[in-house]
Amino acid sequence: MIYAFKERIGSPLLFCGRKKPMALLMNWVDMIPREMAKSRALLGRRKCGKSAMMQRLFNILWNQHGKVIPFYFEVLDYNQWLLDFAADYYLTFMSQYLSFKTRTVLPTGNQPWEFFELIEMAKQIGDNHALKSLNFFQEHLEKEHVHNVMMLAFGAPANFAGLENVSILVMIDEIQYMTKYVFYDKNQEKVAYNLPGAYHGLVESKIAPMLVSGSYVGWMTQMMQDMFKGGRLKRTPIASKLTFEEGLEAVYRYAVYNNKEVSDEVALVINRLTQSDPFYIASLFRSDWEEQDFTTVEGVVKTLTYEIKDREGELFGTWSEYIYATIKEVNDQYAKKIILFLSKERHKECTRDQIAVHLGGKLSAGALEEKLRTLKYGDLITQGINNFRYSGIPDDILDLIFRELYQEEIENDKPDIANDLANKVKDLEQYQKSLVGKLRELKGRMLELIVYRELNQCRNQRQPLKNLKQRLRPLLKVSPQLEEILAACSVSTFETTWMNYPLQLPSTTNVEIDVLATGKDEEHCWALMFETKNREPNNLPTKVEAELFVTKVSMVKQWLGASQKVRFVCPLYLSAEGFDNSVEMWLHEHGVLTTDMAHWEPVNE
Repeated sequence: MIYAFKERIGSPLLFCGRKKPMALLMNWVDMIPREMAKSRALLGRRKCGKSAMMQRLFNILWNQHGKVIPFYFEVLDYNQWLLDFAADYYLTFMSQYLSFKTRTVLPTGNQPWEFFELIEMAKQIGDNHALKSLNFFQEHLEKEHVHNVMMLAFGAPANFAGLENVSILVMIDEIQYMTKYVFYDKNQEKVAYNLPGAYHGLVESKIAPMLVSGSYVGWMTQMMQDMFKGGRLKRTPIASKLTFEEGLEAVYRYAVYNNKEVSDEVALVINRLTQSDPFYIASLFRSDWEEQDFTTVEGVVKTLTYEIKDREGELFGTWSEYIYATIKEVNDQYAKKIILFLSKERHKECTRDQIAVHLGGKLSAGALEEKLRTLKYGDLITQGINNFRYSGIPDDILDLIFRELYQEEIENDKPDIANDLANKVKDLEQYQKSLVGKLRELKGRMLELIVYRELNQCRNQRQPLKNLKQRLRPLLKVSPQLEEILAACSVSTFETTWMNYPLQLPSTTNVEIDVLATGKDEEHCWALMFETKNREPNNLPTKVEAELFVTKVSMVKQWLGASQKVRFVCPLYLSAEGFDNSVEMWLHEHGVLTTDMAHWEPVNE
């Protein structure tokens, strides 16, 4: 896949899990060309993956090059004049629109092109609609016709969708910032608090539906109630946590990416302590603490303790800011007391009456309900089975940071974060057997990751893949050429390794290589490529799948040969439960080596 839009997550490899919400969004996108998709709002607190999902969706649609053109715009939290904001919005849209039409990757940092560059691109493809729009917009911009500029910018996606008979997906990240950081006047004195209301009609467009997001759930919810009445935006909650299996995969991926060696035991502990949260996992591995240690469970606990307690820790900095913003909305000590009270037994629901008693009856029913609603919107407490019941922060780390900030102030009792984390590890020990079983099951489904981790380790050590020949199934069709490739691969080192590598050649469809490793010297280049399948014995790889892999091999050879002479491409098909004889024979005849877990794992362990 071509990443026309540079995703903030960094390496595409780091996009982990999110299978269910991404499937939901892809099914929703499929409805857009049929004009059946209702605009949506992704709701979830900061760092829960909303931006990553929207940016990945942009790249998927850009690569599909179908009838849905993606447009992504992020509202930033700094003061802006509406004229400048609208100009940036319009230039961003036109840049991404012409990027899609011309198949041109966006500039570094996803910055929009200048007017003269966009005009030249439109001329090259003869896009008269774009040329007319660009010239018309510039005229109003130069005359500082603020209202006209705003309406032209906000309406551009729907207008182009209608003119070009296509669909355009309008993605606005952190839309709630429009109500605080954009100003109607040049002197930035009059806040455009109702600016999202300009989308009141546009949000109902079926040819240019909207996908918006907000990280401050209460703020976002209130804005939707005020400016998108009548359920114009369908709410789509985004959880910050991955599934246990997805979280464990994230641990292994981030460990490899950050060049950290972790044992399976340590990986399990990290996944549990972070509750499978990819932001926590990433923050832990990139911690700046001088004594960070991931070789032991104790080292993980100490590193995580630093991130939670220390003012320089990324986790402390992120969530203390988030907590301050929500507490500020309530603006008194009672909010802190409510959160701490509910945190004591976080998974037990308390009634509003019980909370009122804890506060000494000093708040009226209405005032208490308003505070509880604000805290719930801020994701600092959880709604119970009805509007009368509440429970504590569902997030272990957020709870620890809150207690680190306020417990001593409220109860004159300083929390022991390190001890709390150590106790969580002790609790894990009783589940160790079931977790190890789950790990084995998961690793069986993660063949790409198993292979990738080993290849990456070999790359770091500048060593060839160990005992390669002994880890293969016997050849059913002896081929001198295949033996030669195997011999060369067994002594070759690799400089780069990828998992799920997207490959596209001119006039071909995208294909994905499960695992790819490449190396080169002054004269030649070479590659080792894997196809992996983990299925039941009654569902082994088919002849069609074998043919598809051989096609991928040819594409890799063509891709490598475009820049340097190819010494060899060694293709290896790893099917956990083996192969049908006829399919394996065909693979060997076409120069593909084969293996299964019974042959591969013993040496690997």
